[in-house]
Amino acid sequence: MSEERYDCMLTLALPAALEEEVLEHLQAHPEWVSGFSVVAAEGFGAGAPLESALEQVRGRARRRLVTLLLDARHVEPLVASLRADFRSPHMAYWVTPLTAFGRFA
Repeated sequence: MSEERYDCMLTLALPAALEEEVLEHLQAHPEWVSGFSVVAAEGFGAGAPLESALEQVRGRARRRLVTLLLDARHVEPLVASLRADFRSPHMAYWVTPLTAFGRFA
């Protein structure tokens, strides 16, 4: 992408077990997604059920946060495609405005 135009950041919070499937989905849509970052996280609360014995002992669920810088007009179709493929109450998303983006070279 020679001319990058990003004006928002989409963050996906999902169970660690869905990481590979979600990343494959994102990579299958280069018309909306030019790249992303993935961070290991832990979740607590109704949206992050404790599935393994380790999670139950620790009281936190293994999660992933995926962040994507996007053109705002791509958010709605991307979220709709994710919703169609991943009908899970344990996945969440939020969108935040991006006031600046640049590279150091």
